[in-house]
Amino acid sequence: MEKIPDLNLLLHLDALVRCANVSRAAEHLGITQSAMSAALSRLRRVFNDPLLIREGNSAVLTERAMALAAQFRPLLEQWLDVTLDRGHFDPAQSRRIFTLYASDYVQFALLPALAAPLAGDAPNIALSVVPAKPHHGLAMLESNHVEFVAGYYPTPGSTLRMRPLFDDPVVCIVREGHASLDNDWNLDAWLHYDHIDLAAHTRNAGELLDRRLEQMGKQRRLRVTMSSYLAAPAVVAQSDLVANLPKTVAQQFAGRGFVIRPVPIAVPPIQISLYWHERYQSDAGHAWFRQYVTRQTRQMTTET
Repeated sequence: MEKIPDLNLLLHLDALVRCANVSRAAEHLGITQSAMSAALSRLRRVFNDPLLIREGNSAVLTERAMALAAQFRPLLEQWLDVTLDRGHFDPAQSRRIFTLYASDYVQFALLPALAAPLAGDAPNIALSVVPAKPHHGLAMLESNHVEFVAGYYPTPGSTLRMRPLFDDPVVCIVREGHASLDNDWNLDAWLHYDHIDLAAHTRNAGELLDRRLEQMGKQRRLRVTMSSYLAAPAVVAQSDLVANLPKTVAQQFAGRGFVIRPVPIAVPPIQISLYWHERYQSDAGHAWFRQYVTRQTRQMTTET
């Protein structure tokens, strides 16, 4: 008689699809990495598919794994509703690892307000921050490579949820002694000089600025394209280039060789939000963490 596969394997499959990583999936279920690896081997035999394959430095789910997870998730949800208390989560005891994707700027603005309180309120919870790369963004949630994305993405997909964190005005910076400081600061003066294009992770803000200029029949001269907001002030301080930065970054580096000036056209602030996939919407631990981030961020903005 053929042996019936252990239904607990559905929990392992769901964790692997959610985390796309053996060690994070093990952490998610509260088991050892070797136990998760053994479960993955059994799942591969049951479904005759590798499910999780290595591509470069990361693991990628196969199409079969995604299809199986979608097929079994309704059954798993019903099972969990019956067998687990999904409303309970104890941050003081949990050893979960939450993964966050964010640019250097968002890490700079957000993590100082989050790291120390988190260590006190949830001493065993770890936060793994994934460095942002151009053109990835919210796709990291769709592919389940991370659980959270923090940044500025004005048009998230229908499967994503979001919660506003803080608004950051955009300011302009030029080096100390810049020729523009001897003249009136206006639109023509701003456009007279070459600009740094910070195209990496709040590019939506730069595109909005450029669309406003296009409507006016004008455009910036983009001379240098950079991916790091934190490196831009150092470049500005040693050149005649102009950069438009989130005020949070500019203020922290003020007095280090550059001067802050207003952007001479009306441009809305960068709206930083927290994004997650709806697959995590009913996860009690996930809900606790996003509420915690929101609360700490509000406290940060109140104090400033």
